[in-house]
Amino acid sequence: MENLEKINELINNKKYVEAKEELAKLIHGDEKDAEALKLLGLCHINLGEFKEGQGVFETVVKYKDDATSWFYLASCYDNQDDYLHAISAYEEVLRMRSSYVDAYKNLAIVYVKNKEPQKAIDTAKKALEYVQDDYTVYYIAGTACMALRKFDEALEYLEKALELNPEHSQLYNNLGTCYVTVGNLDKAYENFMKASEFDPNNSITYFNIASILQLQNKHKEACEFFRKAYEIEPQDNYLVALALSEVKSNQLEEAIKHYKILSIHHPEKHNYQYNLACCYDAAGEYPSAITILAQLVLLNPKSVSMLRKLASIYVKIGQFSNAKLLYEKILIQGNVSHEIYYEYAHLCVKTNDMDKAEKILKKVVELNPDFALAHKDLGVLYLSKRLFDYAKDEFDTALKLAPENFDIVYEYANYLHATTDFKKADEYYQKAIELDPHHTDALAFSALNKIQLKDFDKAYEQIQHALHHETNNDFMYFIAGKIRYLQGEIEDAKMYFVKSYELQKTYDCEHMLGLCYFELGNFEQANGIFKHMLEKNPLNVNLLLNSAKCYEKLGEKDEALRVLDKITDTFPECEEAQEMIREIS
Repeated sequence: MENLEKINELINNKKYVEAKEELAKLIHGDEKDAEALKLLGLCHINLGEFKEGQGVFETVVKYKDDATSWFYLASCYDNQDDYLHAISAYEEVLRMRSSYVDAYKNLAIVYVKNKEPQKAIDTAKKALEYVQDDYTVYYIAGTACMALRKFDEALEYLEKALELNPEHSQLYNNLGTCYVTVGNLDKAYENFMKASEFDPNNSITYFNIASILQLQNKHKEACEFFRKAYEIEPQDNYLVALALSEVKSNQLEEAIKHYKILSIHHPEKHNYQYNLACCYDAAGEYPSAITILAQLVLLNPKSVSMLRKLASIYVKIGQFSNAKLLYEKILIQGNVSHEIYYEYAHLCVKTNDMDKAEKILKKVVELNPDFALAHKDLGVLYLSKRLFDYAKDEFDTALKLAPENFDIVYEYANYLHATTDFKKADEYYQKAIELDPHHTDALAFSALNKIQLKDFDKAYEQIQHALHHETNNDFMYFIAGKIRYLQGEIEDAKMYFVKSYELQKTYDCEHMLGLCYFELGNFEQANGIFKHMLEKNPLNVNLLLNSAKCYEKLGEKDEALRVLDKITDTFPECEEAQEMIREIS
């Protein structure tokens, strides 16, 4: 008895090793001393020696069959993941003592671990017949409901558990997970934030918060919480999620840094290198993107996504032939979608391979007869070849399939303009502008078309609108100048032509500038322009006539006659030159 008191004192002071040694001496040769064996078993359990504890309690229950001993034996089985024996032992406990709440709780947990969640719920419900103020029972039931994807029931149990223990961080985490699953992201966020207050060192909580923000497209805020999670526990899956939100929030330098880390950690996972290349692409660092993608394409020659991405970058830097070669590698693989054929057709156009482009576009509409844009592009191609009837057929089909598509309406308007149906072209240009009110090309070509209709005021209004959105386009300034010239606003016209010529030195613009100076009475300047243009076009009748007119206005009749004689020598049928000679002579 005295020895047992000493041993109990050692156990109370948590001196389990010493207590175990004393018990070994006491039990030596007498395995029927049930009380001493129980104490020895408890020492083993407290020291984490569950196998040894199991052996002791298996002996105890042979001689003293009580609920407590079965409970400890079940605990030993449980801690060794021997769930079948644990379940059997806990059931024995409850057979002997039906009100043993801890046995119900432990048995329910074992059922959860053994992937029998419905039995866990049933067991928890039995426990609730004896106790209603123990949060763990509701917690276990809620967790089991989650395993069965019964999230509404899980919420009821977990909310009740939280009422009983409002500072339990994992309860908030589980509630957050349930609310995410039922689609209530605001409540989920609220619960995860509460979880972080009670356990600020749980990386999963911050990851969950960030994931919600990511789902709500709040990527910048999501990055903050992904970073917190990664600082606490540097797991690669946190870094993957962080890099994604960094890309979405245009934090490309950070994303590049993190995809580099992931690529180093997992060189076998080419998707990280691919994402790194995509970041370089988005950041405009095309050489770096090309270097990575070229290597990936060698390693994954059948990867359509990698080939297309590399091709898209070649397109951005104007290397259309390289892009075309990559698409040809895709086509060789066979079983190609109409979208890829369509992209290839565009590259054929970019490389001036119009016959191939026509052939491929026909293939596209063969694969997908309802692909309106392909019909539109065929129409544009036929128009460039002056095959007007074929072009009209394709445009009609495209409009029937997609009557509200801007590109189709706009290109059809261009077709009508090219075939001199200016009134109908105006109707479709206006429809295109309704679909995209600030599209500068539509505004500009509509203005050109209105010149043919002599609607100069509206034409000028539209080209002004276009110039408001595109201030460095020589063609826009040229159109504006032409309109003002036709309106008789020569000084304004000259200003626009000067701006156009500064941006792009074109023949038409230089010629119009010469005409402006002539109309303004600056004949010397005008003649200087015409003479400059004649250096490259010495037999251009219009330039020669304009130069002769300048000489006439300047009073240099001999020079005027010299130029006019040059015209009549080469083009004796030029009546205007003959008339001027008669007038001057």
